[in-house]
Amino acid sequence: MVSAAPVRLADYSPWPFALPAIHLAVDIRPGDVLVTSRLDLEPRGGAEALQLRGVDLEICSIKLNGDDVAGDDYSYRDQLLTIHSPPSKPFVLETCCRIDPYNNSSLEGLYVSGGLLSTQCEAEGFRRITFHPDRPDVLSRWTVRIEASRASCPVLLSNGNAISEEELTDGRHAVTWKDPFPKPSYLFALVAGELREIRDLYTTASGRAVTLRLHVEEGDEPYSTHAMESLKRSMAWDEQVYQLEYDLDEYNIVAVRHFNMGAMENKSLNIFNSKLVLADAETATDAELERIESVIAHEYFHNWSGNRITCRDWFQLSLKEGLTVFRDQSFTADLHSAAVKRIEDVAMLRNTQFREDAGPTAHPVKPAEYQAIDNFYTTTIYEKGAELIRMLHTLLGQERFMRGMATYVSRFDGTAATTEDFVQSIVDGAAQDGQPLGFDSERFKRWYHQAGTPELTVQRQWDAVKGELTLELRQSTPPTPGQTEKQPLVLPIAVALVGEKGRIGEEQLLVMDGDQASLTLQGDPGSAAPALSLLRRFSAPVNVQLEQSLQESLQLLAHDDDPFSRWDAGQRLARQVLLARASGEPDATVEAALIQALRQRLNAFDGGGGQDLAVLLALPGTAELEALQNPVDPPALYAARREWIAELGRQLADPLNQLLDVCRGEWPQAWPAGQGGRSLTGLAWSWLAAAGDAEARNQALEAVSGPSMTLARAALRALQPMEVDERDLALDRFYQRWQDKPVILDAWFALEASAPRTDGLQRVQALLEHPRFDPLAPNSLRAVLGGFTANVPVFHAIDGSGYRFMADQIAAVDRRNPITASRMAKVFSRWSSYGVDRQSAMRQAIDQLAAGELSSNTAEVVAMLRT
Repeated sequence: MVSAAPVRLADYSPWPFALPAIHLAVDIRPGDVLVTSRLDLEPRGGAEALQLRGVDLEICSIKLNGDDVAGDDYSYRDQLLTIHSPPSKPFVLETCCRIDPYNNSSLEGLYVSGGLLSTQCEAEGFRRITFHPDRPDVLSRWTVRIEASRASCPVLLSNGNAISEEELTDGRHAVTWKDPFPKPSYLFALVAGELREIRDLYTTASGRAVTLRLHVEEGDEPYSTHAMESLKRSMAWDEQVYQLEYDLDEYNIVAVRHFNMGAMENKSLNIFNSKLVLADAETATDAELERIESVIAHEYFHNWSGNRITCRDWFQLSLKEGLTVFRDQSFTADLHSAAVKRIEDVAMLRNTQFREDAGPTAHPVKPAEYQAIDNFYTTTIYEKGAELIRMLHTLLGQERFMRGMATYVSRFDGTAATTEDFVQSIVDGAAQDGQPLGFDSERFKRWYHQAGTPELTVQRQWDAVKGELTLELRQSTPPTPGQTEKQPLVLPIAVALVGEKGRIGEEQLLVMDGDQASLTLQGDPGSAAPALSLLRRFSAPVNVQLEQSLQESLQLLAHDDDPFSRWDAGQRLARQVLLARASGEPDATVEAALIQALRQRLNAFDGGGGQDLAVLLALPGTAELEALQNPVDPPALYAARREWIAELGRQLADPLNQLLDVCRGEWPQAWPAGQGGRSLTGLAWSWLAAAGDAEARNQALEAVSGPSMTLARAALRALQPMEVDERDLALDRFYQRWQDKPVILDAWFALEASAPRTDGLQRVQALLEHPRFDPLAPNSLRAVLGGFTANVPVFHAIDGSGYRFMADQIAAVDRRNPITASRMAKVFSRWSSYGVDRQSAMRQAIDQLAAGELSSNTAEVVAMLRT
């Protein structure tokens, strides 16, 4: 294993040239593609040589100001083209290169996906297309001419507006695109091939007409309506909330099957994983419909937070991603349930980002160095980055925060900025009213540079005579790789008191920016101590150490008016139950109390608001439980979860069957209506089926053939963990129905791979050889291998066979798609937390990976795992 030299933030310096304009000519031919680029370059002084990046490029010609560059005047080695003595005045460099997208399995640069030529240039893919500095702080205005056979490539797309179309000889044609807004190379996009177009029109707030075009493969047109409507809702929301209007005459979205990411925000030409575009109620679940709406919005919102204002360097990645995640979360919250959205986001954060923060791949939101930037497209950059924006919003309030956003946009539009630029803009805009800021902005910036999840320890004392609850708070952040000394962070902590009749007094916001802080809350004199509702709305991304009694948790679950805190109380009780069962010592008192609380909730439900109840009843994620167990025993946690679900089904059979009767009327309602009832139906089937309820199993089996994908997939999830005939029948019916739809069939692959069977490893191997499995599609790989790693009894087999198998698969994937492989390698990130036997077996699998020839992407991850 050979690691690349690290790139360091401290070494940043501006590129010594300006590149105001680029003219690109792309000549698509059956066996290769010729790319001619004309770069208008302006020396900024002091550069002895011009260096451009280029990977797997065959040079056809190099011209400087129209003259051929002699062989002695340039060199091309180690993916670097060097012009040794460039002019000291503005000049034009023209290169012509031959590339082979038809055999490019990396899914970076220009490649073929199902016969369609497509690009992925973020983060460093453009260097696989032509020579360029390929860094985000070099912004240019682009003109792109694409030429191809009309028969094979009737659709030719790039960024900006189409300014001309040409009919050429020999059945060829060309389209020229011009993007009037400066952008870096990572936002370049090109799509060429045979696609069907769905067209619509959007009129902006200022009255400009924008043509919206969604491009899909033949036969997929009926599944495009949801994506188009989501786009229009996104455009309207950004105008209404942020006063940001779309700036071009057209907006294009293309769906492709082979794509490493979910989607890409290339200026005016978004390229999407087809899974995140093609959907209706019959082919996608409610959660997938909302996810599609959210991702469509996310990529559209990037038009301003990422495109018009981009990153100075890749260390600033969260500048665009954290901010845009916050924006898309707010969009979903405004359109649907803000409470449910916040709970879902916190659950995801705790189960993914907190886990990352606690492992060997922990890194700050703004890393100090990297070897392969693709490895830093992580939940820390995205979701934790969004929490930083949310804290600024909490600290400042909506009005002041939006003034800061307006300052940021006006100050940095058309430039490449940094996270410091962003925070300073928010602070400057918020301070325009002359009010004190209310927190130390320099201390707040520590969040960007310090890895790890802070721990907030809370002690309290109740004065019954005065009715005062005094809190003593301490914060600390555990050591993380490369960072042992931690400084205190700015923590906005929302708190309130809750009595037996609800909240007492007003909520308070404590701004904690030191190691310690104290706060006194006023309750009712002469009464018993009230419950403490702490970290309401999850006001800061921290772990809380606070002793809370069973009675206090039940009181919060019953009476807290903050939906997050109410849910969190239920999660705390469920964690106690599951961890106790996993240890072999069930806590009968807590179990009985929780079942009674859930029974009351179920009996009180009479329809409507089902999503709130569904998230309240959901069990904690496995990663949350693993973080509280030492050593971690995945099979014991898995067994505890299955046992507890069965117990819930037995104890709550009557209210669950009543729940099914209430929810049945919501099944046929069109999304977003009815999703609460459908979610509760899936939960009831899961609990009842686990308890042996034959009627629930039959209902689930029938739903697999029904008109709702939400109910079909919920039914499969309910049946999948059990060795029963209904499971095999359900999986077979689903396969027979959807075998010709790869986007949907991936769900079947994942369910099959994660089914806990005695011959699970052999079945996963068979899935990888299945005629419908596409080894070049990241979706398919994630479905099978991701499903396998979720198959606890098989992946975590005590003999280490699951770990060794996964290491083999990662190595094989790495040879053709390093980005996908490096992300899969993180499945081993918690190896040191397991018991001795599993720890040893997983470490052997990591060493097995390290001994092979790995890409720089995967080598960096494996090296972090071994430290």
